Amino acid sequence: MTAHALLSSIFTSLARSPRRWSLTRTLQSDNPLDIHGELHGTATFTLLPPTEDTVSNAHNALTNKQPTEQVQMLYHEEGVMPTTAGLGPMAGLRWTKRYIWRQSEGRISVWFVKVQEKRKEANKDKSADTDVEAEAEAEADYLFHDFEVNTDANLDSSLFVTPPVPPPTLEQTTVITARGNHLCINDMYRTAYAFRVRPETGEVVSWASRHVVKGPKKNQDIVNVYTLLAG
Repeated sequence: MTAHALLSSIFTSLARSPRRWSLTRTLQSDNPLDIHGELHGTATFTLLPPTEDTVSNAHNALTNKQPTEQVQMLYHEEGVMPTTAGLGPMAGLRWTKRYIWRQSEGRISVWFVKVQEKRKEANKDKSADTDVEAEAEAEADYLFHDFEVNTDANLDSSLFVTPPVPPPTLEQTTVITARGNHLCINDMYRTAYAFRVRPETGEVVSWASRHVVKGPKKNQDIVNVYTLLAG
């Protein structure tokens, strides 16, 4: 498969719902005030209405091609802070994070989610109906990074973060790795992904990601491991 075909099959597999992933996050930091150790939670992907691909359409306008839409889905994770010594008032609190993943013409990009007043109100109401409504209204804010499939030609050691190994399975699989970088003022976020897939179909059976954050006051290494939950 080409890089575009690989990314497209991975996106399609993750977008297939309902699927829930068990998430184990391991956090390391030079700052003793940061959270350290393991967090456990769950993660899901939910399809959103398609949106305009502004990058492709700028080119399409010059070449008289039809406008292109992006397929997009909401990544949502949540869990509860453990009652580990050292967490203080955060122990037992619910944590959550959301990103929007977009796919167009074999490209995948990850976006931060815009904070909206309706979402704030939804957090006060824990009913399932309200959560579904809030997810449906999720809107991308600004780009986190684009996916770049790793090849021997682009593994620059100064830019590359070693991806974690996704959980093994009993069946025959192959691992596809990708990366993406994001500069936030003075802090560089380097991300690596690893997807364990069935080679015939590209179906994702487990996956993992790693975020390495380097900056004047930051030195963090965060590893996420995802295992598909039954049912």
